[in-house]
Amino acid sequence: MRVYADLEFYYETYGGVKLSNETELKRWIMRATSEIRQYTFGRIDQMENIPEEAQMCCCEVAERLYMADNAKSENGAILQSYSNDGESATYAVADISEDAVKKEVYGIIHRWLSLTGLMYCGVRSYESEL
Repeated sequence: MRVYADLEFYYETYGGVKLSNETELKRWIMRATSEIRQYTFGRIDQMENIPEEAQMCCCEVAERLYMADNAKSENGAILQSYSNDGESATYAVADISEDAVKKEVYGIIHRWLSLTGLMYCGVRSYESEL
């Protein structure tokens, strides 16, 4: 399976820091590629070179999927504030439902790729160009 970003791109160009384990990064890059492939109808696979927008998108989606998975294992609780006097803490519960994560992933993909034509689901007519 062709992936849309690699380790070097993630660290050097995207400046990623959330995924420091290379094995985990490969796993999340593959999952992100799969998500992007669905919304672009596999068009990127047909291209000789992967556009930088698609690579950046892949890195951001990989990080989001990774964070959602980690939040699930931590019950989605994020420490929002902590008071030392009375030992109290306030937690914000992240919306980690499958639907919420899908919406966020779609938003990331749309932001990066909507102007590239890769997400166009219609039929192009080339007769007017002849």
